[in-house]
Amino acid sequence: MLSAAGLLKGRPCTTHHLAKDALAQEGGDVLSSRVVDDKDIVTAGGVTSGLDLALWMVTREWGAPVATKAEAVLEYEQRGTVWHRD
Repeated sequence: MLSAAGLLKGRPCTTHHLAKDALAQEGGDVLSSRVVDDKDIVTAGGVTSGLDLALWMVTREWGAPVATKAEAVLEYEQRGTVWHRD
């Protein structure tokens, strides 16, 4: 949906592995990360990558200690690469 709206053209992003080619054809700069944080737009690769995205947002906004507590509540640990623009 973000790509269809033209919001990912020329921007780093990711999506489910089955849709990466289509995203690249629509102009996204597709990266091989589970989560891509380009400041105002954050994308994730697949179903469990959505959990990684949520935990990354908690980390980004409130810090790693809060994210660790959220992981315990969810019974899920973040994994994979998060690409982010500093």
